[in-house]
Amino acid sequence: MTGLLLFGAEGRMGREVAALAAQYGFTLGEKAEAAIDFSHPDALDAVLDAVLARGIPLVSGTTGYSLAQQQQIHAAAQRVPILRSANFSLGAAVMARLLAQAASSLPGWDGALIERHHAGKVDAPSGTAIALAQAMALPREGILSVRGGTVRGLHEAGFYGPEEHLTIVHCAESRAVFAHGALRAARWSIGRTAGLYGMEDLLETVI
Repeated sequence: MTGLLLFGAEGRMGREVAALAAQYGFTLGEKAEAAIDFSHPDALDAVLDAVLARGIPLVSGTTGYSLAQQQQIHAAAQRVPILRSANFSLGAAVMARLLAQAASSLPGWDGALIERHHAGKVDAPSGTAIALAQAMALPREGILSVRGGTVRGLHEAGFYGPEEHLTIVHCAESRAVFAHGALRAARWSIGRTAGLYGMEDLLETVI
């Protein structure tokens, strides 16, 4: 088994990762060869200190960092591999790739993005919605955020042209989807050279 350092272990995503870690050959503990962070921006200093001291890769799903904190992450990525993503679903990563292709292939078409999440989700738009909007060259004002019920996460992107339109939808049915992706990313990051990575880099070896 490979040691895994888990930040935010008591949170909802942290508990999902802990429950699935063994399926990917990980055991939680201080003697780690990789780290996963689903904590809070306020914990960034402690997270970076820990991974830099151990010289291990970091997989981060934490969002909401300030510009100064993002600069800290970029600096740390010069010493260890860091894979950051607002969404660790492989389906969402493929969706971003498809949206970028559609945006370049359909110049002049109007774009829109609707994202739906459960009533308890604080950020609106979500980090995933912002990333998808960037992929489709859509300004933030083109995102419609809906909050209600127990929806785990649904993103619907549309391109509207003359006499036709194209819609691409991704639906996450449980938080386990994101935990699987983060653990897969942690396995992938071990042995990588220092640098800043994203899910698109992981896709190159999966698809």
